[in-house]
Amino acid sequence: MPTIKLFPPLLCLLGVFLNTTALALPSDRQATITVEADRAQLNEKTGITDYQGSVIIKQGSLLIEADQVTIYSTDGQTNKIICVGKPAHYQQQPKPEDGLVNAHGNTIEYYLDTETITLIKNASLEQQGSTLKGDHINYDIKAELVEAKGSADSQQRVHMVIPASKPSADEQKDGD
Repeated sequence: MPTIKLFPPLLCLLGVFLNTTALALPSDRQATITVEADRAQLNEKTGITDYQGSVIIKQGSLLIEADQVTIYSTDGQTNKIICVGKPAHYQQQPKPEDGLVNAHGNTIEYYLDTETITLIKNASLEQQGSTLKGDHINYDIKAELVEAKGSADSQQRVHMVIPASKPSADEQKDGD
């Protein structure tokens, strides 16, 4: 799989995207960004950067894997990222004490201005043993609100798994 050599405008544009993510560990922002893809195209007039062919983007705990990643920018500010795959995959650790967040969907849309992530078709979200699956999952980062929907034809319903909580030390003593 060939690695794309980034030109300064591509690196700058990608850096703007990855450094503004609200789900990142503080150390992620200082980590080196690597991008691998079969092809890359930057249109400075439209502000659209398109990576195609087994795209892999890494920065610290962030990992994006997709068939295609398109980054939309206006006036040098990234405002939308669209990842397409079968499925596309997004992974990141939001806080040191939290486990990795793993998100999958045939399409992953990240809107930086509204701080929302939308997973479309074959959508799943997983963290620390909890899983949420559905046809469509919206995650509002600022409001900390997750909404899941099944498919319109009811072929795919929302499915959630919440692991049993671990007993506290006091509860364990009482049970002995």
